Amino acid sequence: MHTTFEPAVEEFRIEVREYLRAAMAPERTRHHADPLDLTGLDEEFERALHRDAGAHGYLALTFPVEYGGRGRSSAYRAAFSLEAAAFDAPLIDTALTLGGAPILAYGSDEQRAALLPAMARGEVTLCIAYSEAEAGSDLTGIATTARPDGDGPDAGWRLDGTKVLVTGAHKADWCLLVARTDPDPEARPRDAMTMFLVSTDSPGVSVRRTRTANDWTLGDIVFDDVRVPASAVLGTVGRGFAQMAAAIADERSGFFWVGWAQRRLDDLVALVRGDERATPAEHRLARDTVARLWIDVALAHALAQRVVAAQDAGQDSTVLASMSKVFVTELLQRIASAGVALLGPRGLVTAPLFGPDDPDAAFHGRFAYEVIERLHPTISVGSNQIQRDVIAHRGLGLPVQ
Repeated sequence: MHTTFEPAVEEFRIEVREYLRAAMAPERTRHHADPLDLTGLDEEFERALHRDAGAHGYLALTFPVEYGGRGRSSAYRAAFSLEAAAFDAPLIDTALTLGGAPILAYGSDEQRAALLPAMARGEVTLCIAYSEAEAGSDLTGIATTARPDGDGPDAGWRLDGTKVLVTGAHKADWCLLVARTDPDPEARPRDAMTMFLVSTDSPGVSVRRTRTANDWTLGDIVFDDVRVPASAVLGTVGRGFAQMAAAIADERSGFFWVGWAQRRLDDLVALVRGDERATPAEHRLARDTVARLWIDVALAHALAQRVVAAQDAGQDSTVLASMSKVFVTELLQRIASAGVALLGPRGLVTAPLFGPDDPDAAFHGRFAYEVIERLHPTISVGSNQIQRDVIAHRGLGLPVQ
């Protein structure tokens, strides 16, 4: 383990590790595999784990105590994310991780009181729905509309449009989305959008699931003349784009990518140490490969810790988060490729994360799975090309082309 936290946080990390070792034990997960879900586990298991982790106070580590949080530093959240990723625990895309920050920052007192404590207890699931067919990385092209409906106490909005590639759409209780509220085609897109919180059981909301290359599904959420009350607006009408950008920046700062990198590096080390069939030359090549990756994982830890330090100091961590995101997500691809290369033909056999063992799949098919899976984080939550633009423009002061 490369990361060393201060003693109190390190003690907490060890506590979380022991909790997850028991919670994610094979005898608990064995009958809950679901390859159609990104987590590899079914909704029953995920919701039960969310409630249990919430009861332990793990889901709202950095949130204010009045909303069910523990008021701790970002380092505690980083330590938890590191261990959650190492155990493949379905505790990454929790409601608070995805929507807690914008609700806390922009929500009304009523919205915060209604949602944040329930999210902290693990009783609520949420998805974020920003992307559209014509608005992927460039979210200024959002076409989903929200038009005013009614006056006075009966005032509300009607939503129409389709959001695509939404993680966890099929199991979400709430959806956080951005829609165009200014119909003027000449209006600046960044000033024409508003953020909404919509219950997914609202009439007119439907979800279509689409399989990805690794078989788990993303969802398209269709809003067909969905009426929501005025209280569904999160923050300020017309400020949705700025709020969305801030929310995405917060999500990018997650330490969980580093946890996955560390876990797969540990697997590579075990592989090289245990391969008695390799020739001395093959051993040297394998050890050189692992040594280079070990250095890169150490750098990934260091970058992520700089993000956490900036967050705890109240500094703008946008550029650091972009640097960390680009480096570690592309490192995950290098680790996966190295694993497949070192394993040979058996490394090409994939298997579901929590499915039964396949005798033909080395390391339970994990490295073959990772080769495909680690394309995903380089595209999602702001593609790495966009992150490079952020680094160049905001970090290095280079002009926007």
